[in-house]
Amino acid sequence: MPSVSLPKLSLIKLELFENGVLVMAFNRPKHMNSMLPESYCEWKRVMEFVHASVGDIRVLVVTGSGKAYSAGQDLSGAKIPAGQDEKQVMWQRRNDTCDLTKLLITSPVPIIGAINGPAIGYGCTTLALFDLLVSVDTAVFRTPFAELAFCPEGCSSVTFPRILGPAIANDMLLFGKTMSAKEMYQRGFIARLTQPDELMPVTMKLANTLASRSAVAIRESRVLIRNQEFMDELLRVNEREMDELYRRMISEDAKQAIARVFASLQAKRTSTKPKI
Repeated sequence: MPSVSLPKLSLIKLELFENGVLVMAFNRPKHMNSMLPESYCEWKRVMEFVHASVGDIRVLVVTGSGKAYSAGQDLSGAKIPAGQDEKQVMWQRRNDTCDLTKLLITSPVPIIGAINGPAIGYGCTTLALFDLLVSVDTAVFRTPFAELAFCPEGCSSVTFPRILGPAIANDMLLFGKTMSAKEMYQRGFIARLTQPDELMPVTMKLANTLASRSAVAIRESRVLIRNQEFMDELLRVNEREMDELYRRMISEDAKQAIARVFASLQAKRTSTKPKI
């Protein structure tokens, strides 16, 4: 077992194997692993740990607990605490998310996503920053930004057109189109499709294979594949996206859009109650 102490977290589970494979699982299964402000901070701590533990950590696997990978930001849990300044709180959240995305872009080890269910919002966009994606064939992918009066994040304004093509990227980022795992596989976003019970065995076999190979060769290969020019572009795009998302998050039209979404959800819940 590598001689490192894992961060103590409450919203994310970690397991480190003897060969240096670190498995991270979002751990809010009752909420589809949606992300609270604290979730971004915990994921950021994980990535800081990975950056500081090169040699001990060889591969990072990211997955979700339960039936979902991640439903993205938990809007119900993102309210401004009483007595705190909205702009200051939102600017800090902007910085936390921006820093997390930077750490994903510059990860010193390969990241493999094991997509066990729906991947939405930031849970979807950041997948394009990983090295390889393995997904169950029942997963769906969605970025409902326009519906919420938000904008693309996680560098998706660049990575999605690059991977999926402009037409599909626009359909997802502007119209909130839901894509199936099969469609994402056909577009080259996902590398392997599996049945649910095969997801982790297939993913861990890939991770173990990487961990058994020359760390130097893997590192230099990733540098060549990603190339510094593209990495620099992603870092610039991340800053621009997060600046705009901050402006969107404090805007009145975004607040009204979120209120409409909650009202719609409440209406659906009411309509599905059994009649007496």
